This record gives sequence, structure tokens and C-alpha cells, in this order.
Amino acid sequence: MNIVLVHGFISTGKIFFYIKKKLEAQGHKCFAPTLKPIDAKYGIEDLAIKLKDYIENKLESHCKFVLVGFSLGGIICRYYLQELGGIKKVNKLFTISSPHYGSYMSYLYPGKGMKQLRPQSDFLKYLETKEFLLKSINLFSYRTPLDLMIIPNNSSVWKIATNKRFISPMHSSMLINSIIVKEILKGL
Repeated sequence: MNIVLVHGFISTGKIFFYIKKKLEAQGHKCFAPTLKPIDAKYGIEDLAIKLKDYIENKLESHCKFVLVGFSLGGIICRYYLQELGGIKKVNKLFTISSPHYGSYMSYLYPGKGMKQLRPQSDFLKYLETKEFLLKSINLFSYRTPLDLMIIPNNSSVWKIATNKRFISPMHSSMLINSIIVKEILKGL
């Protein structure tokens, strides 16, 4: 199975080192691009277009694949699926600590992408109106109640997904949580 791992804010594809290693050990082929600019200053649409270009250049056009998005990466994946035709190629989306309904922490950083992640933003409202496009794929949203980056924390509870809560001490520690990796493997 081909799996594309999409990083979050001020990060790179290298953040998936643990998950990638575990998935590849089970025979899956993982791709972890670094989407720039890493602070999303030109917006989520810009990064989603770069994700689409990466996928078109690295994966065979006829094969289906799975997306795993961490934090902002989950929202980039949604835009790719809903607005850029990715829905035709993807059969599952796993989001980890993604602010589906925004985060007040996004007020702390300037730039278009962070403005789009503010609670009640026009961008997030628009994505929600087009969620019906995702009905053909399996959606998962994983979160930790100890996440201090996603405020309010229930913003990671995505109404149309299978939601699971894990105890992990911080936002980024979700990516080194062996229980989450097992859950992803089970869901594949």
C-alpha cells in the first residue's frame, strides 16, 4: 500500500520518522514530502497544490493510496481531496491532531495559512460545506486531550470521521505513539 504522510506547521516530512519506519516494516511504501513554505504563509491551498504536484510526480497515476495528515497536514489533505480531485485516488484519510474546526493558537502567528485555521474562519466553514465529497472514503481523526496546540481540544473531533482519543503528553508526541501506529495499521 502506498501511504503519503503530510506534515504540519513549521515542520518537515522528517517528523514522520517513527511512523514511516513502522509502516515500511509492514511492507507499505511511504512518501513524506516537505511542503514549503513550512509556515503556510501563502495559505493552505498553496500547500495542497504542492502536495498534488508531489503525488503526481512520485506515485503511479492509476494506483490508490492512503493519506496521513498531522495537524495542519490533515487540513491540507482535506483541501487536496475536496478541491483538487484527490478524492479519486485516495481510499482512506487518517488525521492526527488536526484542528478540523480551528485552533485559537493560530492567532499567535501571522500568515494566510494560520488565519485560515482560526475557529470559524471562512476557509474552514467552506471546507465543512463540501465534506459530503468525502463520503466515499474512510475517515479517521485521532487526538489527545493533552494537546496544547489544538485549542479547544475538541476541534480535533471531526463529525464525519471515526474519532479516537489517545493519551499522549503533547501535540507532536502523537507521532511517536506506538498505539496510534498500531491503530493506523489496523485501519489500513
